[in-house]
Amino acid sequence: EGEGGGGKHADDASCLGGTEEGVGSGDAAMAEAEAAVAKDLDRIFPGHEYLDSDAMKDAIASVLLAYAGQDQEVGYCQGMAYPAALACLFLADADASRLFAVLMRECGLREVYRPGLGELQAMLAQLDASLEREVPDVFQLFSRCGVSTMLFAASWFLTLYASSFPLVLSCRLVDVMLAEGTPRVLVRVAVSILRACRAELVLCSDTEEIMSYLQTKCYTWTHDQLRVIVNDAEAEAEEEDEDGEGWR
Repeated sequence: EGEGGGGKHADDASCLGGTEEGVGSGDAAMAEAEAAVAKDLDRIFPGHEYLDSDAMKDAIASVLLAYAGQDQEVGYCQGMAYPAALACLFLADADASRLFAVLMRECGLREVYRPGLGELQAMLAQLDASLEREVPDVFQLFSRCGVSTMLFAASWFLTLYASSFPLVLSCRLVDVMLAEGTPRVLVRVAVSILRACRAELVLCSDTEEIMSYLQTKCYTWTHDQLRVIVNDAEAEAEEEDEDGEGWR
């Protein structure tokens, strides 16, 4: 669906908040966040019949800036507009703000967007470890071609997949995160996607071909295929819980 705001790599994503000690810069920080939010909202869902409207952009901006004012450490980070948009897609005003705050504070998304993006790096490391264990031929292909999972999965995680996949996937992931109270499903879904693509991925011969395949494949998934992906990820979570090996 959309593109833009979350597509930067993990090491250059823009987070506009206070210091890691939580000391904000007041009005200047909010003004900077307002400018960044306005810029991102003009490019994340171009042409979408509903999300690209002025009214929806105003609603999303209101949710993001309300949160930034309450959480000066995180403030606004590229990618946050996507879960805010999902909240505004189904809920109005205060309810959308509450849902966004729950996702951030109670479901662990706040840690993903914190300055330094340490949690995002940990999720990418978990993805690498899971691929090596569960989809070794894809892991070896990436290693051989010099493809870092950060090149594609950072934007997947930061935008809840909404920058690259049909929104139905992101909506389902919100449900799972609310039920589990963590964002770990984002990593499991990445593993499921790459497992489902294994037969075609291993035919790629270099970085450009791999990235082109992933970027093209994202937009071809049907709702039924995405349902299978999420079901696979949820089954994996149940196995982890039974084995006592769940992440976190």
